[in-house]
Amino acid sequence: MENKQLIYVVCPNIKKPMGGIKQIYRLVDTLNLLGYEAYILHGKKNFRVKWFENSTAIKYFPNLFAQLYSYTRKKKKLKVPLFLKQLVMDKKMPEKSSLIVFPEVYGLAMKDVVPENNVVIFNQNCYYTFDRYTPENVHKNGYLHPKTLGCIVVSDDSLNYVKHTFPNLDVFRMRLGLSKNFEYSATKKKQIAFMPRKLAEDFNQLFHILNNRMDLSEWDFIAIDNMNEDEVSKVLKDSAFFLSFNYREGFGLPPVEAMACGCYVIGYAGKGGEEYFKDEFCSLIGDRDIIGFAKELEAKILEYDQNPKRIDGKSKLASEYVLSVYNSQNEREDITSIWQNILSN
Repeated sequence: MENKQLIYVVCPNIKKPMGGIKQIYRLVDTLNLLGYEAYILHGKKNFRVKWFENSTAIKYFPNLFAQLYSYTRKKKKLKVPLFLKQLVMDKKMPEKSSLIVFPEVYGLAMKDVVPENNVVIFNQNCYYTFDRYTPENVHKNGYLHPKTLGCIVVSDDSLNYVKHTFPNLDVFRMRLGLSKNFEYSATKKKQIAFMPRKLAEDFNQLFHILNNRMDLSEWDFIAIDNMNEDEVSKVLKDSAFFLSFNYREGFGLPPVEAMACGCYVIGYAGKGGEEYFKDEFCSLIGDRDIIGFAKELEAKILEYDQNPKRIDGKSKLASEYVLSVYNSQNEREDITSIWQNILSN
């Protein structure tokens, strides 16, 4: 089935691995599978994210990104003034008939930049919705524009947040699908994986507390940082534990990927992750509760040393659960239903 609507999905030009970027690419791939003509929209010519395998369709609109940047940049002097860059850049803008999907971080700017285009907001982290807003621009909001057709969110927590904040906006929840790389592995090492990108200071405290209380010479702590998707999945498949430092998350993908690979997850849900942090197969720690985190990790390490099969059994349950909910089939079904609703209005 072919759908005539041309869809551009705006994606920041970020090389560093970030789960939200991968999900933007997945959205475009799925839209094309469903018969839409969809493209990632980057601002830098020939840019493509390379830390996961993809052949996603991309188009480039430097002028649109220059205008977005003029709204969202931090107040500092630029090396090259923006107006000078615009003198030499490609001035082309998306067709006025196209529908443009913006990430939540561009909420302040989106309708000033493309006032005549229909817009959908892909809000993967509701806690970034009002970044860069001030009391002076409280009513300058893309979510309230008559050409904003709806908002897509990725967790129950974000659904509640956005629906409460914008009661007249159509808000749709989609389930994210995990990449095929993330699958269960029963072969584990005495290895504890974590991502240092958020709350590195919490990990530092945790690490030193445990090392002052117990012998960890048989255990390795592995920081997952600047790895491609294959490397990340290899670490997770080898690791008995994963430490979650989710903080202000719209969903929080890393703990779900860890659960899929058979890690026992301990840590913070960061609000968005509360829907998958279930007592029967992981350990939820209250936000920033360092001592509570340290006590639980110590207890689980001792339990694993005495009876690894007990921990492994819970990790298997976690993998079965997340793979049954956050999979490509559910993701595709949700995207199909959401876009039929958006375009029928």
